[in-house]
Amino acid sequence: MRIAIDITALLPQMTGVDNYITQLVWHLAKLDERNEYKIYHNHEDRRMFAGRLPRNFSLTAISLRPRPIRLFAQQVLLPVVTRRWKANIVHSPSFIMPYMRGAARHVLTVHDMTSFSHPQCHIALRRSLLYRRMVLVSLRRTDAVIVHSGATRQAILGYLPDLPPDRIHVTVPGIGEEFRPRDPAWVQEVVTRLTLPQPYILYVGTLEPRKNLPMLLESYRRLLEAGAIKEHLVLAGKVGWKQEALLKQMQAPALRGKVHLVGYVEQQDLPAVYSGARLFVYPSLHEGFGFPPLEAMACGIPTISSQGSSLGENLEGAAKLVSPYDLESLIKAMHELLNDEASWKHYRQEGLVRASKFRWEETARQTLRGYQEVALGTA
Repeated sequence: MRIAIDITALLPQMTGVDNYITQLVWHLAKLDERNEYKIYHNHEDRRMFAGRLPRNFSLTAISLRPRPIRLFAQQVLLPVVTRRWKANIVHSPSFIMPYMRGAARHVLTVHDMTSFSHPQCHIALRRSLLYRRMVLVSLRRTDAVIVHSGATRQAILGYLPDLPPDRIHVTVPGIGEEFRPRDPAWVQEVVTRLTLPQPYILYVGTLEPRKNLPMLLESYRRLLEAGAIKEHLVLAGKVGWKQEALLKQMQAPALRGKVHLVGYVEQQDLPAVYSGARLFVYPSLHEGFGFPPLEAMACGIPTISSQGSSLGENLEGAAKLVSPYDLESLIKAMHELLNDEASWKHYRQEGLVRASKFRWEETARQTLRGYQEVALGTA
């Protein structure tokens, strides 16, 4: 087969979608020596894979980073260049595929449906009628859809009940091998360099409405005022949209000097930042997969997260799960894991076992199998 993968959705500061795209390329390159691959990318990402992929992989820059240029490349240039290359499969790994299909078969990855279920949590573009229509049209026109959880599969069928269910394939992402219990000396070196306060509770991810951070701050404030905990709270991630109220909430007298915004943490430092934490808390309203809780668990950090969506599927029994709307349950869970050593050790061990089951090699293997089935018309 000739397989084209469009990775022009990549951003310079990696999120879950970017992590999925890059890890998929790396692990397909390790797994598959038979098929030919062409990776279409932004000019700014030309050094990411250069000279590091096997001979059956080639790289072609077709776009620049600005969104309008990427949209033009995706919808106009990509169909032209993949047709000239005589691609058998075109994989669009970020929600939208080219409208012009050509002769190739198409695979689409949809990471979640929160633009539909939680539009108030998104930027104007992703809650716009045009964007959501493009996602639905892509879902109808593709030959196969990859999702990361049964929850996302059910959400798609809820919005498109006439879509054949067997067209949607659940392919679970992996957790990188760098996320594991690390040498304490290295962890301390990174924590000191980043000037993180110790001990600390950690959240990792973009600061945006879907992550439900006001509830985390309120839970933390109440525990502080009750004298129940001594840990600082570290919020690691870039400040996203609609965060004015959150930033104002952080100015409460009880929180001053105790809540720390550290910004985006580079990938090479992230395992140490997880490993240095006493507890990881991720009260998100909804996730299509949710990398940070599993990454924290893989580093041996007990984790509190939300029931429902993919988080319940991935974490049930290995993390402390609470309703993302139940403040008292979150307060109780944080108090327990910070003050009950037996509970802390239990969830640390269960988290390590669960996280070990998520491997990129298996993600790549299932994706390749999906390509083969699409090419044969059996997907």
